Amino acid sequence: MDFITVDTARCKQDGLCALVCPSGCLEVDAQGAPVAVDPAVCNACGHCVAVCPHAALTHSRIDPSAVRPNVRAWPSSEVVDGLLLGRRSIRAYADRPVPREVLAGILDVARYAPTASNVQEVSWLLVDAPAKVRELAGMTATWFAGNGQRPKYSSMWERGLDYFLRNAPALAVVHTPASAPFGAADCGIALTFFELAAVSRGLGTCWAGLLTFAIAGCAPLRETLGIPEGHTVHGGLMVGYPRVRYASVPPRNPANVSWLA
Repeated sequence: MDFITVDTARCKQDGLCALVCPSGCLEVDAQGAPVAVDPAVCNACGHCVAVCPHAALTHSRIDPSAVRPNVRAWPSSEVVDGLLLGRRSIRAYADRPVPREVLAGILDVARYAPTASNVQEVSWLLVDAPAKVRELAGMTATWFAGNGQRPKYSSMWERGLDYFLRNAPALAVVHTPASAPFGAADCGIALTFFELAAVSRGLGTCWAGLLTFAIAGCAPLRETLGIPEGHTVHGGLMVGYPRVRYASVPPRNPANVSWLA
């Protein structure tokens, strides 16, 4: 297959594919039809395929059977703003496991999160067994107790209170090769996608900062999680069904912004 194949019967020669190409590997000829001028710089983002309203372009690195139709219209700002403003960090979960198929559906959305230069180097680790999450919380507690950090939380753990992973029934952890220049940003965006997709399904999440911190210094924890050598864990999310529903949205500080004219 050629790098790009154009169905001349479908192509309207509108130049949209070249217009949106972020790497400049596509241009248009004198008639406005797309031509590949520098395939080597293509990062397989799929913009050219996605923008064509006539399905006239086939890309050798984009599986046509995996292309999904886009929504015909975005949700209203009221709905989107309500989701963004109303989500809370959940630290009290119902004693109810999260089905694996639900987590898999959320991940199917989160894997579409943008990554720098479309490298897609984010790796996921999902835990859907509450007992395993509890084991990881115990290892985190042991590590913190051993270095004297967070003594209050360590004391609570000894009294049977989990302030490390909050008795969450499920967990999502992300990591990238340590060499990935934008690994932290890519993982942060991916977790945000995961979080919002989870909230839209009636789940709650909370960023697992203490676990993330412990993983960086605790070899047994990394081994239990199966983090590959040379990879950095950039974050995690506790996941579960909230025990309570929040009735209102408290205020936040005004945006600290400077406008440049």
